[in-house]
Amino acid sequence: MKQRGIAFALIALAGAIIAVVAVVSGGDEPEFQTIANSEDADYEYTIPLGAGAKIEAGESINIIPAQLMVRVGESLRIINDDDRGHVVGIFFVGAGETLSQEFTSTGTLSGGCSIHPSGEFTLQVLE
Repeated sequence: MKQRGIAFALIALAGAIIAVVAVVSGGDEPEFQTIANSEDADYEYTIPLGAGAKIEAGESINIIPAQLMVRVGESLRIINDDDRGHVVGIFFVGAGETLSQEFTSTGTLSGGCSIHPSGEFTLQVLE
């Protein structure tokens, strides 16, 4: 069981590295700012407790789409109720943490995703 936990941590770390490389080489990157965990996010996804264990066991879960298109001024909130951190594109959401971002310019961000069956997540911010 310990070996699976280590393997999952290495996969998450690899996803984070891929995400950073994708952003650095991606070109037109949207700008975003962290916002307070407001109740009115335009897009909200919750990673349930046990999601990492299910993925580790080979189960395919679908919590967030592989591609998300948002508009400048809209916000994204990812609530991680799981007992482990997850990579979603360029974002890392630690266990028990909430990520809230508002997008302030157009562009595309893409990278690995530990909670989508494809292992990838692309966020496109439109005007």
